[in-house]
Amino acid sequence: VRAEILKNIVTEELKNSLFKKFIGKVTFITDKEVDGAFEEIAKRNNLTVKSFSKLLASRGISEKVFKRSIRINLSWIEYIKAKYGKNVNVTERELETVLKGIRENKKKESFLVSRMFFPVTDSNAKESIEKRVKTIRNMLPQGAQFGDLARKFSKSPDAKNGGDLGWIYEGQLSREEYNALKTMQSGEIRVVQNSRGFYILQLRDKREAGKNSITHLRFVQVGVPRPEYAEGQDTKALIKQLKIQYPNARDFIKQARTIGCFVSESASAILESMPPKIRAAVKHCSVNGLSDVISNEQAFFVFCVLDRREERIPEPTLEDIRNQKINEKFSIFSDKELSELKKRADIKLDL
Repeated sequence: VRAEILKNIVTEELKNSLFKKFIGKVTFITDKEVDGAFEEIAKRNNLTVKSFSKLLASRGISEKVFKRSIRINLSWIEYIKAKYGKNVNVTERELETVLKGIRENKKKESFLVSRMFFPVTDSNAKESIEKRVKTIRNMLPQGAQFGDLARKFSKSPDAKNGGDLGWIYEGQLSREEYNALKTMQSGEIRVVQNSRGFYILQLRDKREAGKNSITHLRFVQVGVPRPEYAEGQDTKALIKQLKIQYPNARDFIKQARTIGCFVSESASAILESMPPKIRAAVKHCSVNGLSDVISNEQAFFVFCVLDRREERIPEPTLEDIRNQKINEKFSIFSDKELSELKKRADIKLDL
């Protein structure tokens, strides 16, 4: 892992040295843009800017160095756009082909996937790369975030998005990857190998074929501690009995408050975005209905559904598709430029 971090530092310095040759020719990133990106990273980690700064400090990471890295990588994007902008265009035929594919894919099972990729270009390096992949894979159960590791170590263009591929259909990934996804459970992480290299796949969710709507829910959570935190009381039986006596959500909430259960504030969420375990317990609930009993390490919970609303999934516009295709083409030029930059620098990065 230290070697991977060193590679990233060397790469950033190479980028930064190149920028100096183009001062005045490329519009570089302002402090305001860096701060905005810093805030966005904090939001992705469900933190305020202040809390994120404290988190970095607690891990011995300099905020100044972190922001410098943001500035360099955002500036690199602007440099690529300035150099290759004239070579990037998307035809109407391309847009129509993508849109047709999106409509066809609605009929297929889909998978919400994050991925890290580690190419094997030299058979002699295969063993060391496989060892590196296993090391990174083993960091995940120890609390490391998949997105953070993908940004640091993955060699795929989607690394900048934390490895997030979005919803994937058959034909979008290699056959080895797709076959693995079909046998994986939601939340599972697996290493897959093919002729190109190694992949670490994270299956975040599955969606049935033909799904073209999302469900908005408004709910309240009612919870009781597990027996070990309630002096041995059979709290699971308690909350199940409460469900039988008060099947209406509002009556259930009122009685739960009366006997001292935990009752949350009203919250909203999209059913399809909920963790699989919770979604399975809630998906059958009508308005004023109660979910199955859900447990975690500390408590038993019931979701009380106060409102439920279906919304058709909007089809992306041609402009949305155009922007996505343009970004994909810029990513290809970025990889090419960076590869040539490393060759000119004559630095060996396989440490």
